[in-house]
Amino acid sequence: MNTLILSVLLLSTPAPTVDASALPLKCRLLKTADNFWFYREQMIYKTDQFAIFQNFKGRAVTQVDLKTSELIRTTYIGSPYDPKYQILMGKCTDTQHVIKMWEVSQLPYDN
Repeated sequence: MNTLILSVLLLSTPAPTVDASALPLKCRLLKTADNFWFYREQMIYKTDQFAIFQNFKGRAVTQVDLKTSELIRTTYIGSPYDPKYQILMGKCTDTQHVIKMWEVSQLPYDN
């Protein structure tokens, strides 16, 4: 009887859901080991090979190669400061998996 009750409880309890669109793409700079996390909302363009992310109203743009997981981050620090550019190189973790999860999270559910 206890097994039957336990089975019913396990089957009736909904499985926890994870919002795949909230999964971050985690990247690390090569020279400084600083970490950057990118979210689906920051991705402004994607092809089969590249994804482009924008931060700080376009002052920081990051291109991630989806095949190699390498990143190039370009930052423009300007007005009210003297214009300066910063280019950083890095590597992301599980890039293809994260992007695929973002895409799956955008698919409509069958009701």
